Amino acid sequence: MEPTFSLAVCGGGNLAHGTVAVVGHNNPKYKITVLSRRPELWNSEIVAYTQKSAWAYKGDMKGKIHKCSKDAKDVVPGA
Repeated sequence: MEPTFSLAVCGGGNLAHGTVAVVGHNNPKYKITVLSRRPELWNSEIVAYTQKSAWAYKGDMKGKIHKCSKDAKDVVPGA
């Protein structure tokens, strides 16, 4: 199954983690890559825990990372 869309997330903060989890959960065919200064700290799957939040009814959200690198040429082209 070929990804329908490619998204490059730049940075490794809270917003990056939330973006990977929510976008990946809602769009499982998307190819998500991450540009980070410390790619070795990232897991291949990011989970957003929604308990006690306004999104609790949606359940935990999981997004998969296709590739994570500190080099933009590895993750940005095609996104």
